[in-house]
Amino acid sequence: MAISAPFATRGRDLRTRRHDSDRARWVGRQLAPSRRAVGARRSRRRCRGRSCGTAVCAVWFRESVMGLPNPDGTQVVLIGADKYQHFPDLPAVRNNLAKLAELFTAPHVGGLSTGQCVIVRNPADTRALLNAVHQAASKATDTLVVYFAGHGMLSPDGYLHLALGNSERGRKLYESVAFSYLRTEVLESVAPKKVVILDCCYSGAAMEGYMGTPNELADQTAIEGAYVMTATSATQSAVAPVGASFTAFTSELVKAISDGVPDADDPLDMNTLYGHLRRRLASQSMPLPQQRTDGQGHTIALFRNKWQRPTKMSTLAELREEWFRAIQDGLLWHARDIVALGNGRLRTDFGDTKLIGSILIARIAVRLARGERTADIREALAASPLFTVPGPNRDELNELIARIKFGFERDGLASTIVVLEGLGLLAWNPESTDMLLIEYWAAQRGRTVPRTRVERELRELWDSTDSRVHSALSALPSSPLEAYPDLWKRLKGEPDFRVGNAGAMVLGQHGGGDRAWDRWMSTRPWNILNARHLVSLGGDLARCQAAQRALARLLDRAPSGDEFRSVLERAAKIIQDQLEYIALAVEGMSAIEYELLRERSRDEHFQDGCLFTFQQHLLERYQTFTSFPEHTTTHGTWGPLPWWSIALHDEREQRGAQELLACGGMQLGITAESYGADELFVTCQEPGPGPSRIMARLRFDLRDAVHACEMLLLARRQSVAVDFLTERIDEWDDREVNLVGTMSIDVGGDIGTALTDIATRALRRLLPGASGPAVQLEGVPELERLLKSSRLPPICRHPR
Repeated sequence: MAISAPFATRGRDLRTRRHDSDRARWVGRQLAPSRRAVGARRSRRRCRGRSCGTAVCAVWFRESVMGLPNPDGTQVVLIGADKYQHFPDLPAVRNNLAKLAELFTAPHVGGLSTGQCVIVRNPADTRALLNAVHQAASKATDTLVVYFAGHGMLSPDGYLHLALGNSERGRKLYESVAFSYLRTEVLESVAPKKVVILDCCYSGAAMEGYMGTPNELADQTAIEGAYVMTATSATQSAVAPVGASFTAFTSELVKAISDGVPDADDPLDMNTLYGHLRRRLASQSMPLPQQRTDGQGHTIALFRNKWQRPTKMSTLAELREEWFRAIQDGLLWHARDIVALGNGRLRTDFGDTKLIGSILIARIAVRLARGERTADIREALAASPLFTVPGPNRDELNELIARIKFGFERDGLASTIVVLEGLGLLAWNPESTDMLLIEYWAAQRGRTVPRTRVERELRELWDSTDSRVHSALSALPSSPLEAYPDLWKRLKGEPDFRVGNAGAMVLGQHGGGDRAWDRWMSTRPWNILNARHLVSLGGDLARCQAAQRALARLLDRAPSGDEFRSVLERAAKIIQDQLEYIALAVEGMSAIEYELLRERSRDEHFQDGCLFTFQQHLLERYQTFTSFPEHTTTHGTWGPLPWWSIALHDEREQRGAQELLACGGMQLGITAESYGADELFVTCQEPGPGPSRIMARLRFDLRDAVHACEMLLLARRQSVAVDFLTERIDEWDDREVNLVGTMSIDVGGDIGTALTDIATRALRRLLPGASGPAVQLEGVPELERLLKSSRLPPICRHPR
């Protein structure tokens, strides 16, 4: 999908929009339909065609296939512990129980009587909890549901225990309930359908607002012939946000039951519910749930789907606004309870405070990625005119910076390489996120103030000094998609129906439009559900370019006097007009949006998958700096970023490093013995015969998947932060490593291209036959297995 001439008008390397809304919704529905759901739809069609065709028949079929519980044979036990002696209290759990009971007993949602839904709040001991489960299991003849919310902890032999009010971490396991006991009670029920939902983790509250750290949770909760859903993955904590009405997982569960799941069948089966919860929680950078099912457990349905198709379809401009709101919400989640960004702390006369807060978070991430000290970042924030008077104090700003730093180390301010679960913001390039939000702010600001004022505020508020950037940003339209026409409606409205038919034909299967759409979709490095304006715009671009080529071939073969030639010419004119509309729309959008739209080569798709897999590998555990062994220079990472350490051995090197930090000026070079060598050396030194004489020579083993991925990350990042470190041995022979300073070094275009090529070739040698991921937000399985057998790269960023 090459970019045509209209895309060069703004002079960016980046640019590119839409197919009809019905098709976009169809794509969303086709992402993961279960075989049973597909069979249900087909059977309903057959039923309507051959027999009664009534709504009653369709409802009966859905309920019989999808497993809506028989109310007379269903029992629900809702268990929660919100008061603890040795763990932090969890007040949200009380609301969890009350709301779920309300939904289970609502006539048009769960449909149960109050006697069939039992609440067990703060059970006194193991007997009280298990007796309630036993009684419900004995009564249930159709469906048994057991829900638990509270603290969880692990026994010394690694088994899950549900914490009660008297439980203690590491002591008195008899004061908690072994999950195996609850599992046994559930298994002994004669009910053919069993559902267990756990909103807890293993080791209790690691800090205020958290409920512990899980470990192999789903593996320990298998129930034969039933369904288990857990609130967390094996490496994250279940979250109970301070001050929130519900715990994070149950909050989304309640919303899904209350509001329904878009484009899903009625009633909701557990697999559909799980997929929706996972997407929603991921979009907020929350821990991701897990599921475990056996047999047909995933088809069990407990609730009706309350979602109603909106009567008015959102325009592309509205979908784009949703995308930006999701980005802001995702970034602000990391500072959701930070005083410095609380209500009334940001000025309202510079625009939406939510947008400004998200830009400040992105700006802090950029400064952290450059290696700036907390004190320097704090001073810049303290001088910002964006805060109300009096502004945040030292401690409040320190807390804000520490929270962003913590999020960066834990998940790159995201849960995946594609920041905020598929919105397209790359964890290893926080600068692009910052620029995206600044562009959006400038466009929105231009709605209410003159362009000259926008340019002045870019300098004063956001430290932007490039006049060319000012002109570009202040000239951006506030809503570039507002006037974008619907291609399919335009074809349908043509007076000559043959023109519409010809256009639809070449845009679909016969003209290669469907194949172009499939190719474009298969190489997206982001989740198509979370950027629907880009799905529509990119789909239109792919189809129109394919249709234009098909029409050109048909016109070449059509005789000059043939009456159908005029039909083809009119269809070609409509397609060309649409491509021009696409070019104009993309011209008014951000550089990142173009980058997400443009066609990706086979190598780029492979690289995207490898980087996604590597970033997941990097963020599997919390990373901490450890002093480099034997005071040597080394390469590694910090969070999702490449990071290097250069060891200084004497006073001359220390003075040279301080001079370099004051004036800058180091550059990179690469050397290899041959084109297909197994190792590569990257040198870092002052250009020319400079006074510092500091040079680092870093070895990359291209037979090592970690080193090859590091090199690819370095090439994509296009810069690397380098810590200059000294070592001192004190009188007790203890080693003390000190940070002299940090320098950000640009990789350079030629070197970046060479490193990309070398890393890609190395990864293809290590992964013969591997390609990019087949599904968005999935990695390369072959690389994942290889990385799991390797060690994580060292953490080279020194604490500051």
